[in-house]
Amino acid sequence: MPGPSDAPAPPRPPSSDEVTVAARTCLAQNEAGWLVGGCLRDELLGRPSGDVDIVLDGDPERFARTLAGRLGGPVFASSDAFGTWRILVGDAHIDVAPLRAAPAEGGGRAGADTPAGRAARLETDLRLRDFTVDALARPLEGGDIVDPLNGLDDLAARRLRLCSAGALVDDPLRVLRLARLARHYGFVPDHVATTAAVSAAPLLTQVSGERIRDELSAVLCGPDAAVAFRDLAVWGALRVFLPEVDGLRGVEQNPYHHLDVFEHTLEALTFVGGVVKQLGGEAQLTSPDEAGLPGVPPLVPVTWAVLLHDIGKPVVKVVDEEGRIIFWHHDEAGRRMAQEIAARLRMSNRFAQYLGTLIRQHLRLGFLIREHPLTRRALARYRRDVSPWVFESVVVSLCDRLATRGEKTPAVSMARHYRVARSVWTAVSKEPVPQLLSGDDVMEVLGIEPGPAVGQALDALEEEVEAGEVTTEHEARAFLVAWWRRDGEAREETEVDA
Repeated sequence: MPGPSDAPAPPRPPSSDEVTVAARTCLAQNEAGWLVGGCLRDELLGRPSGDVDIVLDGDPERFARTLAGRLGGPVFASSDAFGTWRILVGDAHIDVAPLRAAPAEGGGRAGADTPAGRAARLETDLRLRDFTVDALARPLEGGDIVDPLNGLDDLAARRLRLCSAGALVDDPLRVLRLARLARHYGFVPDHVATTAAVSAAPLLTQVSGERIRDELSAVLCGPDAAVAFRDLAVWGALRVFLPEVDGLRGVEQNPYHHLDVFEHTLEALTFVGGVVKQLGGEAQLTSPDEAGLPGVPPLVPVTWAVLLHDIGKPVVKVVDEEGRIIFWHHDEAGRRMAQEIAARLRMSNRFAQYLGTLIRQHLRLGFLIREHPLTRRALARYRRDVSPWVFESVVVSLCDRLATRGEKTPAVSMARHYRVARSVWTAVSKEPVPQLLSGDDVMEVLGIEPGPAVGQALDALEEEVEAGEVTTEHEARAFLVAWWRRDGEAREETEVDA
């Protein structure tokens, strides 16, 4: 079953200095390039940055391919509108984009290759960026930082200002980036920026699903993701790109909860890193590649599942005659809604399955608390239903539970939930269940045609094998015959009762 990867660790992402040294050797005659944006900002803040951005006055495809050869990573054209080329090196990427400015007027490129012409074009490019703290550039060949909008002063003051009044309208995705930078870095957006975010939020409908997916994954990287989502809700942006999550706001819950569904979800997000650490660390997580969300840090896939675990509650909410709030089947409703979100945000089928399984099964661990003692068969059934994401299912359940502290929630229940979670994760086998019989064998033993019954029979057999009740092919065949007879009798009784 997928779990900690046995593959060699990916190569260490190169630092911005290492990229600069390599990139300098890739410049052709009459070309110039600059390190720009977030990687430079992070370097100045003394923070690590796995991603590097380069702008080039020259041929970005030729330059990117040459640099990719130097660094040993694949290269491809990005889907953005700026003609960017992306190089992947381990978990990091290097983006190479052309200067977003026209050559000097009056004679094509005449004069554009002079120092003054290039300086003017670079300044134009920087002024077209999002925030002043990102409108910084340093020549690949060495020299002072270019700072036309006083971004260095804003960086020192932890202040977020727009590069221009229309920066968010030019690219509405920057509304999400504003929330991410503000909360991840402790920057304070000025009034102009937040007002512009409210105005530009409806324009997020124009942004492609994959760009929103990637930016949201970046938001979910940070320890203050919950606060960033609250900002996005206040600005009216969340209801545009994730109406299912925005719809949780104000949805009251029963006395076992101390928060509405939205605030409960945000609080659950704050526990992800700590729960993973307590249960053994990120090495226990399915890798992002195996989960179907490549190119993100290890915690991001399971954090997505925590974000979406209760999205089905508003759809199924009822209040009974005694005034009790009930959310029957919100797990199944949430699973269906997650599939729609995955399609809208251009997530892979694998990651859609990952989300669907974890959301559908996020209540299962709580049900196991009622089983004393835990039997091998109960553990086998749990593993089968959440496989191959057993560890993640435990993490989602614990984060959900830690954010549930209403007046009717006994204090001892938290300790009990933790105890069962640890028992499940340590007791469930990490090895694949031996497959004693194939689907063809099942059809031959039971004399049936291909169909759902074959899968049901294999599931029932797997549970017995994992529980240790069936260990040989002969026992497997005998079990199937007995199981099929019992199943047939149950079907007949149901038909008679109907």
